[in-house]
Amino acid sequence: MRMLRGLLRDERGNILVLAALSVTMLLSFLAIVIDIGNLFCTQRQLQTFADAAAMAGALEASACGTPNCAVIQTAATTALTEGGSPAPTLFLQCAAASGTGLLLTINNGPCALGASDPNNLNKNYVEALVTEQKPTFFAKIFGVSTVQISARAEAGKSSAASPCLNVTGTSGQTLTLNSGASITDASGSTCGVNVDSNGTPAVMEDSGATVNVGSYTVHGTVTDNGGSYTPTPTTGAAVVPDPIAAEITAGTITKPTQPATSSTCCNPVGGATTLQPGYYSSGLNFNSSGYTVTLASGLYYFGGSMVVGGVNLTGSNVTIYFANGSLTMNSASTMTLSAPATGTTAGMLIWQATTDSSSMILDSSSSSSWKGAIYLPDAQLTLNGGSTAVAYGMVESQSLMLNSAISLSCSSMPGGVCPGGSGAANGSATIALAE
Repeated sequence: MRMLRGLLRDERGNILVLAALSVTMLLSFLAIVIDIGNLFCTQRQLQTFADAAAMAGALEASACGTPNCAVIQTAATTALTEGGSPAPTLFLQCAAASGTGLLLTINNGPCALGASDPNNLNKNYVEALVTEQKPTFFAKIFGVSTVQISARAEAGKSSAASPCLNVTGTSGQTLTLNSGASITDASGSTCGVNVDSNGTPAVMEDSGATVNVGSYTVHGTVTDNGGSYTPTPTTGAAVVPDPIAAEITAGTITKPTQPATSSTCCNPVGGATTLQPGYYSSGLNFNSSGYTVTLASGLYYFGGSMVVGGVNLTGSNVTIYFANGSLTMNSASTMTLSAPATGTTAGMLIWQATTDSSSMILDSSSSSSWKGAIYLPDAQLTLNGGSTAVAYGMVESQSLMLNSAISLSCSSMPGGVCPGGSGAANGSATIALAE
């Protein structure tokens, strides 16, 4: 019995030892997991910094006469600090980065990967490498006090043309080109057509429809009933993010706010009048043949629809915003409008709120032109006019039905959507991450 009791006491001691060892091991594993999680979090943050620096530098590359010019350096470092990082120590063109804190290396062109990089030493691309020595919390027990974390990104001009016609609906048939419809790139090869729908088909082209643009990409499929196009549309293409929405998010463009007081106007019966910018709570109805209406420069904020029938409507440096309602224009009317080149709505000509899905109809004579963006993020746009030729800077809508001939021109848009421009929907549409 004494021996048995001794054995039992010994067993209890062993259990205590094992329990202590198990707790120690669990705490060690927990400590390692905490350190690894912290390092992964840092790596993701550094990748965000690298992406931002490469994109910002690439936007300025075309303005530099020499590689790694001061404009590129400033843009890249500013992108980091605006993202919440401390000011980095800057190194250029694959110089060996060393030191404490956040280290940023800018290479124009890329050189970190050498010949294995297809953009190696290409001055149209900017490469950013971000490095930081990160202290550990618990790995110090094992002699590891710091770990070097790094991230790399590369950006340059996209090979695709800017999407001067962007149809953003993601399902169903969103682009319909009826017989006689035509889309032409007046800029040469800088304007593209993009359709984000995954529909089968996403695009329907009738006999006699033609497309002649810089690029033509469709996420879904195209049904061709006898149309012709140059180039052949690329189907199964990636969805193109809404470039104007990206500019709004970035603060380059600001959604208009409703003015405090309402403006009033007439229902014209003849002659000419000049309309002043302001808030038109009930919309406007111009339905008198031969009447000329001039829009003075500024923002026209509509709480209702606008109907233009038989009227010659002109205006420069104007933005027409529909918080509710839409625009309807008949074939007896003409419009000659241009958007502001600067300010909070630069490049935006006709803008319909995302909360409104009212269809917009533009039925124009050949003398009409819209120099700026027509932006209907949640609505259908119908363009009528037979065989007329109408100039647009940029068209973006949820869906589009085309019964006329339109001519797209990035140079028609104030501020430009052409590569290298600085206006609405420009930078994010022409600069892309390469790696």
